[in-house]
Amino acid sequence: MADLTHWTLNRHIAASLLAITAAMAAAPAAQAADETCFKTPTPVMSLGFGSRYEADSKNRSDIDEESDAAVTKALKPIDQFIQNLAKVVSKAQTEKDIATRRAYHRCVVDSVYAWAKADALNDMRTFNAKLSVPARIGGLAILFAESRDQVPGLHDRERIVEKWLQKRAQEIVYFFENEATKGAARNNLRAWASMAVGEVGVLNRDRGLVEWSILSNNTMITNAATDGSLPLEMNRQRYALHYQLHAMTPLVASVARLCEAGYGKGGADLDKLRTMAHFSVKAVKDPKIVQKINGKSQTVKPGLKNNLTSLAWLEPYVALTNDLDMEKEFASLRPLSNSKLGGNQTNLYDDQRISCTMTVQN
Repeated sequence: MADLTHWTLNRHIAASLLAITAAMAAAPAAQAADETCFKTPTPVMSLGFGSRYEADSKNRSDIDEESDAAVTKALKPIDQFIQNLAKVVSKAQTEKDIATRRAYHRCVVDSVYAWAKADALNDMRTFNAKLSVPARIGGLAILFAESRDQVPGLHDRERIVEKWLQKRAQEIVYFFENEATKGAARNNLRAWASMAVGEVGVLNRDRGLVEWSILSNNTMITNAATDGSLPLEMNRQRYALHYQLHAMTPLVASVARLCEAGYGKGGADLDKLRTMAHFSVKAVKDPKIVQKINGKSQTVKPGLKNNLTSLAWLEPYVALTNDLDMEKEFASLRPLSNSKLGGNQTNLYDDQRISCTMTVQN
């Protein structure tokens, strides 16, 4: 009887130790699962704010500090959401463990799905809100695209996201065709709209949206001066170079991604785009180049190292053009990252060479 009691006691001790060991092993696993995602923020449904600029600023170069702060505050929840998604996508790009990588991608799909299911960003109440939303839709679309089809069993959720993005893209096209001012319809804001609409068009294989993006890109490049500067942005006084870079960011990304998707050159004269890229980089190194054009000292701090986020488009640019001389300019400054372009651009393009051969037939 004593032996039986001793055996029973040992069995219970062994079982307890096994349970403790299993719990200890499960804790890091659970923690690792939590670390692959973040708490999805409450979907932003509507936006309504005025301009960042003084009411009498004809060239939109005189910032109203109070209005600027209000716009930034209104957009912050969306921008923070995009930044968090970009961090997760960037982690997935370098993760070697398949299960963890899929967890990262699932995080992105589930998070964007939550906004899509709520029909987020469906109520743009002011003109300036309508100008601001395309850059955010573009960022969400690119980040979603990087995670789509990476995790089995999410097709239903992904289709809901695609339909949601389709609605937002159609609203963007309507606004720029019918409501946008002449300047907004042709400047950096059109470039951000083009990137968003083109990306959604690729996701949904909607040739109408893709063609609108291609035409927009072509117009932007055609309207650039022979030296590579963008006249509408050069009119922005002290902010001219800032907005030149702000236009190049979505423009180059859009052309590269349309090419990669098989839609030819994405509306680009690649030689002209090369001129625009070289002008932009030279001006960042020496902003007086722009000052000679418009007579105003620039807000951009000189030097590539001081403007890495604004130059993240150089990665898709090199992948698109194989401009090795340009690559030497920023190779030591890698990685380059911009959340609205999909996060870490160095990882995303990773020595890639994009073909602009037309392969899509739809």
